[in-house]
Amino acid sequence: MKLQLYMLAAALLLTTGCYKPKTFPRGTSGNYIVALRTTGPGGTSDYLLTADKLDNDSTVITAAGNGLEQLGWCYYSATQNAVISFNYGAPNKGVAYVTGPNKQLAEKGSFSFERMDCFAQGDDPNTLIAIGAPWGGGSYDCEIHIVDDVSVGIKKRKISPLYRTSAKDTLNKWPTSMVVNEGRLYVSFYALEGVTWATTETDTAMVTVYTYPGLDSLATFKDTRTGPIGYYGNPTSMVKTENGDIYTLSCNSIAAGFTQSTKPSGILCIRSGQLQFDDTYFYDVEAATGGGKLLSGHYAGNGLMVGQLLLPGKDTPDNSWAALEPTAEVCKLVVIDLFNKTVKDVQGVPVHGGQFSTPGFVEDGKVYLSITSTAAGEARIYVVDPETATGKKGAKIEGVEVPGIYKIAN
Repeated sequence: MKLQLYMLAAALLLTTGCYKPKTFPRGTSGNYIVALRTTGPGGTSDYLLTADKLDNDSTVITAAGNGLEQLGWCYYSATQNAVISFNYGAPNKGVAYVTGPNKQLAEKGSFSFERMDCFAQGDDPNTLIAIGAPWGGGSYDCEIHIVDDVSVGIKKRKISPLYRTSAKDTLNKWPTSMVVNEGRLYVSFYALEGVTWATTETDTAMVTVYTYPGLDSLATFKDTRTGPIGYYGNPTSMVKTENGDIYTLSCNSIAAGFTQSTKPSGILCIRSGQLQFDDTYFYDVEAATGGGKLLSGHYAGNGLMVGQLLLPGKDTPDNSWAALEPTAEVCKLVVIDLFNKTVKDVQGVPVHGGQFSTPGFVEDGKVYLSITSTAAGEARIYVVDPETATGKKGAKIEGVEVPGIYKIAN
């Protein structure tokens, strides 16, 4: 896998700015905002477009005569009121999009940034949290940003190393997922050597907690029953249930970029408001699935989570980084009952490739996921019903994958 497609960096001073909204009357209209990644002679091209239906297998998601081409390769995230594309190019620019009365895309504003690698919604409709990771080993600090969709800019910054064992600690701490709950920001991370990406510490799950929105460090806590939570390029490794409990997902997988695997893939629990893992809860997913490793999960309600599982037997050096590669068919979907510790294979969805950032969209208890299947010869949106553990074929994707699905308030 050409990891360098994802490891694009730029050096800029952080600035913010606003300008007059731009509308795009030639674009299609629809209820959903969809990011589309296509192939081209110079690599990948990213687009944003709207779609009216995603659960219909006759719908086609295409950039042909449609869509807004982005400035470069993008991360995507959203507040409740805007979708923001984080363009990695020259310069790095975040662009906020909304939809007007006709459900067509409108560009609200933009801002410049240096690095943003991990994203989560804040606790109000207008804020997004983003962390810039310590890239390339040059720094041991992360920068936590709070992005505001009203002014379309960065309204707060906080420099933090996430966790340092001592002044001589030479490993970077890479953020993997964030959850806001009860006035606190929970950040999972793992340790790596910033130049080689070697992971010499894979026997502990770790979370650092900050006040929110103050961003003052409160505590770092650990658990040795499983390995690090999440992995590079996957901001869906912690989920929050209705009562505020947070469940963390550890893959500890060679296919996810780890250079060793020393603990089983599993799920831990942080009870609402606590600064520690619940020592009575652990679900060994690897044992329950005969060697599968849980890569990501999307919470659908009532304890049910739709997860992407690395197939048993696929966690080998030959599949290094395959969890991020759409054409490497090493994954399947499962439904995990977090409360009762059970797992079921999802029927109706083919074995498929990995994906950078593994985006999912939850609506009315169903989970919408981008699935790229070489065996099936196509990429599609699949709609998964976690109650029945079945998937339905939805919109066809004319491209490699959909790295973001959103539905905003306006």
